[in-house]
Order: sequence, then C-alpha cells, then structure tokens
Amino acid sequence: MDFKKAYWIALVATFALASCSTTPTGTGQPATLPVEQTRGMDKAPESLSVARAQINAQATPEFRINLTLAWAAEYLQQQRPEDAEQLLADLSPASLTTEKRFQWILLSGRAALAQQNAAPAVELLNRYQEEIQQYPVEQQAQLDLLRADALAMEGQLIDSLQQRVAAHPLLNDQDQDYNHEMIWQLLMQLSPQELASAIQSSSGDLRGWLTLAQLYRDPIADLDAQVSRLDQWSAQWRTHPAISDVPAMLDALKEAASHRPSQVAILLPTSGPLQNVGKTLQEGIMTAHYQQKQNSLSPTLRFYDSGPDNILAVYQQAINDGADFVLGPLSKEKAATIAAQGTLPVTTLALNYIETDQVPENFFQFGLAPEDEARQIARQGVREGSNQAGILYPKGDWGERVAQAFAEEWQNLHGTVTVSRAYQEGPDIGETVEELLLVAQSEARGKEVSRFTNLDMDIEPRRRQDMDFLFLIANPNQGRQVKPALNFHFAKDLPVYSTSLIYSGESNPRRDQDLNGIRFVDMPWIIGDQSSDLHKVAAEQWPDGHGRYERLYAMGIDAYRLQSRLYLLNTLPSSELPGATGRLQMRNQQVVRRLDWAVFMRGEAKAMPQVANPSNSLSAQ
Repeated sequence: MDFKKAYWIALVATFALASCSTTPTGTGQPATLPVEQTRGMDKAPESLSVARAQINAQATPEFRINLTLAWAAEYLQQQRPEDAEQLLADLSPASLTTEKRFQWILLSGRAALAQQNAAPAVELLNRYQEEIQQYPVEQQAQLDLLRADALAMEGQLIDSLQQRVAAHPLLNDQDQDYNHEMIWQLLMQLSPQELASAIQSSSGDLRGWLTLAQLYRDPIADLDAQVSRLDQWSAQWRTHPAISDVPAMLDALKEAASHRPSQVAILLPTSGPLQNVGKTLQEGIMTAHYQQKQNSLSPTLRFYDSGPDNILAVYQQAINDGADFVLGPLSKEKAATIAAQGTLPVTTLALNYIETDQVPENFFQFGLAPEDEARQIARQGVREGSNQAGILYPKGDWGERVAQAFAEEWQNLHGTVTVSRAYQEGPDIGETVEELLLVAQSEARGKEVSRFTNLDMDIEPRRRQDMDFLFLIANPNQGRQVKPALNFHFAKDLPVYSTSLIYSGESNPRRDQDLNGIRFVDMPWIIGDQSSDLHKVAAEQWPDGHGRYERLYAMGIDAYRLQSRLYLLNTLPSSELPGATGRLQMRNQQVVRRLDWAVFMRGEAKAMPQVANPSNSLSAQ
C-alpha cells in the first residue's frame, strides 16, 4: 500500500541517533485558528528574531499566544522545527487555556520528532497525561498518534502498533483511513520473527492485524493454502477494521492459483561475458526453489543458455519442451527481440527493462533499475515537504540517465531542481562541490559589500540556501570524496540522499566514516534482517557470499517467486510481494521495487524503517 496523501514524511530510524522523518496524523489540514483570532496575522517572518519581536509587539497576551502558535505551525510546515521549538519555548504552558495548551503540546511534540528526538515528545505527553485524559476524544486521539510515532522512532514498533490500534475507534473517518494505512506500513516493517512473536503475545484487533500481515507477507506460501487461511481469517475476524481488504485479496489469490505454471523455462547466460551474472542469478533461483519445495508444490525448472545470438531459437525450444512460463532473458536486446514478436505463446518475465512501451499483454519485466531508486528518492523528498533539490552525478551516460530519472519524477511532482552538476572522480571533486554550493560567490559578495561600508561585515563564506536536499549518485569511493567536500564547504547540515550504489553491501566502518549522514535506499536482502531462514540457507551454501553480485543473487530469489505471483500483482493493484530486493508491485507490466531506507552512522549502514508520525500542521479547530 502507498500513502493516500503526499505530506511531510521523514525517515525514522530504529536507532536513537538515526535520522528520521514524518508523515501526517490527524486530518492533515493546515493549522488554523478562529478568524477573529488570526485577523492581522501576516505570514511568519523568515527571521526568528524578527518573528519574536513582532510577537512581543502585540497588544494583548492572547494575541501573542495565538501568533506564536500559528507561526510555530508555519515553521513546521517549512521544515524549520528548531525555530518552531524556540518559539514554543517562549510560551509558559501554565498561562495557557486548556485549548491552547493542547495546541502547544501537539506542536511541541511534532517539533521534537522532526528533529529526530522522540524523548522530549514522550516526556511531554507523560507530564500532561492526567490533563490529556480530560480532553475531548478527538484531541486525545491526535496525541495518542503522536505517542505512537514517538514509540516507532524509538524502535518500539509493536508498542507503536498497540497505540494506533487502541486509538483507531476514536478517530474520524478520514483519520481512520490514514491510520489504517499507517498500521499496515508498520506491519510491513516487522521481521517474520517479530510478527510471529507478537502474535503469540497479542489479542483483540492487534492480533487480527498481525495474523493478516503474516498471512499476506508469506512469499513462499502455497496459493491454495493462502486462500484457505484467508477464508479462515475472515470467518474469525468478521468485525475487524481490515475486513474490507480481504475479498479482493481472496479473489485475486484464487485466480493466481489457477494460473500457476507447472514448467518454468529459465533463459540465462551460462556462456559469454555475462556468465558470472547468469550463474549468480541461477543460484538465487535455485535457493528460492528448494525453500518453496519444502512447503508446497513447485514447478519443474529447465535452464537454457541465452548466451547464443539466436535468442528466438532458444525461446522456441523452451516452448517446444513444454514450458508454460519463461523467465528471462537477461539482455535488454534479447528481451526486446522476444517482445517484438507480438502475442507470445506463454507468459514471459524478462530480467531487464526494455526501451519501449508497446509490449505483448503477457510480457513482463523485472530488474534492478537504478532509475526506480532515483524516482523513489524523489517521491520521498516530496513527502518530506521539500521543494528544491540539487543533483550531483558522475559524468557519463549512466550517471546522466539516473539523474534524469530523478529530475523528471521530481519535476512531475512539482519540485524544482535548483542546480545539477556532473563530477569527475579525482582531485577535482572538491572544486565541483564548491561550485555546486556557490561558496566562492558568497565569499565574493561579502567582500564586495564590505568595500562600501565602514561597518564590520560578516563575510564568512556560506553555501547556497536554495536546496532542501542533495541527490547524490556515487559509488562508495566517490561518496567518500564528495561527503567530506560537502562538510568542508559549509554543507554539513545539508541532507544527502543516494541510491544503493553508495553502499558496497559489506561492512567497512573505518572507510565508511566519510559517508556518515548519507541516507540511501537499498534492498532488504542487504540492509534488512540477516537472521531469516533464507539468509541462513544462503550462508550455509555460500559462506563467502557473492561479493559484488550479492544483489543479483537476491534478484534471482525474487525472480523465482514472481513466477507464481505475477498474476496476482498484475490483477490486484494494491497487492505486493515482500521480496528480497524490495516490496514488489506491478506498474504497466513492469515489476517495480520499493526499497528500504538506511543511513550511515559511525561508518555502518543502519536500517531505517519508514513509519509515520505527525505532520506539519494542527487540525482545524
């Protein structure tokens, strides 16, 4: 499931020091105060000191309070939580009416969470707990969700779920829709082990949510068994808030079961320059096949070498041998050759993306496209409330292509690319970063102004201020040059987002210290729970791993799983497969991945579950 509204979302780490971000709770409406209280209020000044001066100049204490709350909410909307916090700190809670104190608590808690600090929000809620219990239920529910987000930020995902489920009946319809989706998002973040443990210790609606998520997320379950289990769930949980989701899931699963292939032909290069890639994919496929075979019926697999030039002959041979599903080929050109044949005799899942929108209705595509990662980062930036982004990418066609994918998605979502620069790896990276940030121009302007005044001017160089974050495309070696250069040129506080390219996949704390603070997307197989049964099987079979091919191994796992789930993804838009390479969904006959988030901390890549917490605004009162 995706969010229904694009508000200010952030990334919340399970670790106290990780970066975070937020999505909205409550109605998500802009902060408003009664008209008679807001008349004469201008937009919040850019300068915090000017804002304070204007507030202090107001004639009455009531107007000063109203202006402080309104401008604090506005600063939160502008992603200026530190300024919001300072304004709110100017108010004495004891001097506020009960209504104003509710607004002050809500805004103060949101300001704390927006600064990746859950503890002050929890402390605030605890301090006023007795008073909060006297608030109207709608206000209590908003503060309950604030607590739920604080708990999630502290890594207490089960506790956060309990809070959300308990608050759900008290919410209005719009809030329930939002909370419903956020409960599901949290459930998707739990590991299989956490889900199983939580089910054993839970009851009521929470247990219903957990068991449904466990059923839904099982990527190796037999489809017939999954249908039966869904029927049983529906019978047991007739009044559950999630009951409306089940009929569509049941119908799609039944249809998917009837479309299961019995013989899968796998076209991979076992000769030629891509044979190592083909070998790794094959190992991933076989790992998933043997794991599923232990639990359910599985198809017969036949492998064919797609290395030879005549891919159509190989494809036809697979059909002649009885294949009712074809997995592959890997090469873009060979996949395009098959797609150009028009209607295909069997469903075909190519392991790459081709450069055309006109494909047969039973031709699908799956791969590890970095462009998808770039688009996901763009969407995340919008959810965080960002408007302006910079792009820094390596010179060459590949870097330009990924940068262009980000820019197009960002601009389609009404974002602005304020600056875009290509860099060459080496000693010139520092100069490119300085140029990107306009540091030299800032210093020059300061010196020019100082020539025409006898005042002592602050001419310390500054970076440009028209970037909410930087989208960086870089491998680990390049990133270790770029991030220190950003820090040196006064951009240490500039958020930096990157693709999975930034992480080698192997822990290297000493070298990766220079990447600290960079947030990036990557597949669950790399940054997720490493204690799963599948990880254990992989470690036993290949104790040395697959090195730089590790992500391709994960792709092989998902490629195999897709052969039985492709119909489901294609016919039920809300369905997804929790895969090793990401959360897989179908869009225009292409399997697209939603990856997990991570951040470099102390030279280590730390997973960052994406969860929700309060947004930038108060609900209309």
